[in-house]
Amino acid sequence: MKFKFALAIAALSVTLIACKKDKDEDPGIAGLWIGKYSSSATAYPTLGYAFLFRKDGTVRVFNSSDTAAASGKAEGTYQVAGNKVTCNYTYVIGSGTYSSEAIVNSMFTFMEGSWGNGSSTTNGGKYFVYKN
Repeated sequence: MKFKFALAIAALSVTLIACKKDKDEDPGIAGLWIGKYSSSATAYPTLGYAFLFRKDGTVRVFNSSDTAAASGKAEGTYQVAGNKVTCNYTYVIGSGTYSSEAIVNSMFTFMEGSWGNGSSTTNGGKYFVYKN
């Protein structure tokens, strides 16, 4: 009798564990983020901007809301440390290497920060993006 009871408990435990839904504790940064940027540190962001954060630590940056425009694409890498996201990227057509730094909200749905030329994250302008 004890063996059957133990067997039933074990079967129930396996069933509950197998049926438990995966809970995404960390929503992560990966995905498409769309928003606006400014070309000066004092201007409000009004120009189209987008980031495609990939799970492998690479990022594609678009200097337009049009993610299909070939002329506005940059490729680079990103790092996340707590709620801070930093990127370094170079435009595919034309030239220019840039960096950005932003603070992301606790739900990983919105971030705002600044961008700059080369390795500076502050000498270009401001931006904000939201997860699409």
